[in-house]
Amino acid sequence: MPVTLYPKVKLWFVNENNEAVLGEGLVNLLGAIEKHGSILVASKNLEMSYRYALHRISLAEKRLGFKMVKRNRGGVAGGSSELTVEGKRLIEMYLKIEEKVEKFLKNHMCESKST
Repeated sequence: MPVTLYPKVKLWFVNENNEAVLGEGLVNLLGAIEKHGSILVASKNLEMSYRYALHRISLAEKRLGFKMVKRNRGGVAGGSSELTVEGKRLIEMYLKIEEKVEKFLKNHMCESKST
């Protein structure tokens, strides 16, 4: 009985030192920050601890050499966060490449024949 096989790849961006800086998880986090205007709310919606979310953002920013998220400290009114122009641009690039990769992979599924 033939089985249809689908290729699958995991996409992430690395810097010139081959250090991971952006992948699906961080893209999802940044998208949630853009949607909710808050790292805390975004991390809760993704069932991720706030501390881990901050760590992921800070590590990526350190490796990239620029900020992806502009943070405004809380107070009586609470804090807020928004993506920088560079952060938005990175998400756009990632999503465009991901779409191209998915399109390529859809055209390369194969059938396995049992012997």
